[in-house]
Amino acid sequence: MLARALTLALVLPLAAACTDDTTTILAPAASALTPSVAAAVDTALQDEFHAEQTYLRVIADHGNVLPFFNVVVAEQRHSSSLAGVLDRRGLDVPASEWDLDNVPRFATVPEACAAAAGAEVANIAMYDRLLAAELPTDVRNVFTNNRRASVERHLPAFTACR
Repeated sequence: MLARALTLALVLPLAAACTDDTTTILAPAASALTPSVAAAVDTALQDEFHAEQTYLRVIADHGNVLPFFNVVVAEQRHSSSLAGVLDRRGLDVPASEWDLDNVPRFATVPEACAAAAGAEVANIAMYDRLLAAELPTDVRNVFTNNRRASVERHLPAFTACR
């Protein structure tokens, strides 16, 4: 509940100002996902949830610090895009396994930035693995867009803030 309150109070007012372009025009998906593709979407979704909660934890501990304040909005869009893949197929969107109490805490913002840079590298590698599989077009587009944002925006922001 605290995470949602932080999101509403601190982050949503800036959502419109965030420039992370992860939107894709997606055709309605009529086909079901194979178990392996559904598992891949779930893996990516939980990874995005983890990043969101970790960055919200940094904000809760250290205030509205950059780049966490901006990137958390993008992480929410990433998870929403993944949830949309499931939703368009009438599948349940799993709840996040993560909350403010089970993500890492960092003593300083530079320490958090270094850890976030490492997490973005891991996120990029995860999407590389997931993109190696045969995927429906909409899933491939969401994975590709989320990966691109990590490469082009998130990783550089966290690397610069060290």
